[in-house]
Amino acid sequence: MTEQCQPAQGIELPMDSVFNAMRAGRPAARRAWPLLLALALVPNAIAQTPQAQTSPTPAPAAAPAPAAPKAPEPCLRGRDLYRQGKPDAARTALLECLGVQGDRVEILIPLAVIALQANDVDQALRFADRAVVAGPEDPEALYWDGRALMANGRTDDARARWEAGLQIDTGHMGILEGLARLSLAKGDATHAYQFLMQMRQRGMDAPWLHRLLADITAGRGLWEQALAHLNDALVLEPGDATDWLTASELAIMVGKQDKAVEYSRQAVSLKRDAAGLGGLGQAFFSADEIDSALVYLRQAVAVGGGKPRIRFNLANVLEISGHADEAGIQFKQFLKEEPKDAVGHFNYAIHLQKQGRLEEALSQVELAADLDLSMTTADVVRIQILEDLERWDAAIQAINWLKKKDPRSQAELVAWEQRILARQGTAAKAGRDVRDAEAAGKIHLLHIVLDDRGLLAKVTSELANGMDFGTLAVQFSRDPAAARGGDIGWINPDDMVEPLRSAIVKLKASETSPPIESMGLIHLFKRIP
Repeated sequence: MTEQCQPAQGIELPMDSVFNAMRAGRPAARRAWPLLLALALVPNAIAQTPQAQTSPTPAPAAAPAPAAPKAPEPCLRGRDLYRQGKPDAARTALLECLGVQGDRVEILIPLAVIALQANDVDQALRFADRAVVAGPEDPEALYWDGRALMANGRTDDARARWEAGLQIDTGHMGILEGLARLSLAKGDATHAYQFLMQMRQRGMDAPWLHRLLADITAGRGLWEQALAHLNDALVLEPGDATDWLTASELAIMVGKQDKAVEYSRQAVSLKRDAAGLGGLGQAFFSADEIDSALVYLRQAVAVGGGKPRIRFNLANVLEISGHADEAGIQFKQFLKEEPKDAVGHFNYAIHLQKQGRLEEALSQVELAADLDLSMTTADVVRIQILEDLERWDAAIQAINWLKKKDPRSQAELVAWEQRILARQGTAAKAGRDVRDAEAAGKIHLLHIVLDDRGLLAKVTSELANGMDFGTLAVQFSRDPAAARGGDIGWINPDDMVEPLRSAIVKLKASETSPPIESMGLIHLFKRIP
């Protein structure tokens, strides 16, 4: 009679997911551990020859069959204590048993496990090595020897032991998991996935296994496959809010925005915290439901305790929805929390560029480019800003740098360089013209002409509120230059009539004149720098 000698309850070691599964009962392919000592069958009855009815003397009784040898008491006691999760007492009895029985796999493996549990890695390896000598073809001995070798930092030797064990038992769950994790540690995701899928195909159906498969496939950019694996984990263990949020992110990656919202709602129903609310806001954003995204992302930031990325997402949604001032506040707060985030600096640069704050935008986009040298979009935006600032030489230098960095875009970059050179030439001519005009005593003016005091009140009010002079000229001026934003070019004040001449002579760069009445019309001037 044989039975399995299973590890004691309560003895947990690193990488014990398979060990625990084995305790719950492995597939029939599992090789059973023999009992500490095999017991012979005891006869049911002692055979007797019946007495002859006519015999005057009784027939001699048959000799009783010899009793089967019993397992030594320490072996039975060690086995029971081990199963009861009493490692210290079990170890004492099993060592006594070892002295009686000699090296046997079914005695040495529990001793190795107990030593591992006690973190006595040297002794664990000694017992495990002896188990392999006693049972060189026993996959359990090879598995636990590999575990002991790992505990001693001998990774390559552990791999060799497990590979040998897999040749004997191709379905050994512990060995498959061990080789999978070693492959992951080595960066070999392909073989790790293959080992884990062998476990899956042989009946292992555990949430941790599906999550690990999801992590591997997501790491390789196989979003849909990763989502399928994670769905398997959620079927078995639906109470983990983090898994639902991860599923939501994967659903976004594969373009299943409705599913992303559904997954995030489930996460929030389990745990209404910043992570869940932020995930739901992100899902709504991906589904182009901006108002809902704004609601949940604001709630997430208000709750607090979430990742800075939630604030970053809120800043982007605010930017898109037209809340520019609030977006700027959130961008700055995010970068205070995550000063090394290249994408954060890049998006803030775009925000500043839209606001016309070009110097600040240039500083932010240069930070982004320095933090992530592969971010060619940052280089492109830097060139755009330099061009807008009319820093022609710096823009050309940035283009030449990008040519080396992105050879595939040579044609587009050369064309862009030619446009900048042309603008530089035009600007240089304009600069000469400006210098000539200034030398001749001329000034560059914008002009608004009004014939209605009601309109004057409106225009002056709009100017006081920061409205652009040229825009108001287009809307209200009666002058022929209105279509050009009121630009009347370079004017010599001596050519103007009074009181206009006296008014424009006093103007400083970017200054707007007070209303001036002349010949029944009202005039406003602005001097261009």
